[in-house]
Amino acid sequence: MSDINGVCDVKECQGLPLLGWRPLTERIGRKICEYHWRRHKDEKDSFDLFDEFKFRRPVGLRKPVARKHVPRCACGRELAPGCRFCTVCAAERERQRKKRAYHERKNQQEQPIEQENLLCRRCGGQREPGYTYCSDCAKHRKTVTRRQAQSRYWRKRHNVRV
Repeated sequence: MSDINGVCDVKECQGLPLLGWRPLTERIGRKICEYHWRRHKDEKDSFDLFDEFKFRRPVGLRKPVARKHVPRCACGRELAPGCRFCTVCAAERERQRKKRAYHERKNQQEQPIEQENLLCRRCGGQREPGYTYCSDCAKHRKTVTRRQAQSRYWRKRHNVRV
């Protein structure tokens, strides 16, 4: 027993020593209070008297330490709740995605877009490139006033889609 005063030998503890504790690997033991003895025996608590007094541990004796499961990314960093990747990996993946999308868009623009069948918006017939309506429908549209085209009665009677 180290000190003659009547307190527990654990640092910063003022409890009354009720036990003397000496592992088989040491010649001199220590005084400990009941609180620290119970913590040492509790498997869920990380407190250990071997570590506290820097005693050698007998071979094969390890205290199981209860650890919380912390989800981690593939790189080893801790994940935020509800995330699959850490912020660093997520930023890298986003950068790669944008780079890939840029090159895909650039390659698509190189190929000319050709529409073989240009259809009239009104009758569905063939039309010229750069125009919305065929020549016949264009002539007819010129003769129809806006008031007539927007009139519900006139559209129903002439079956026109504007």
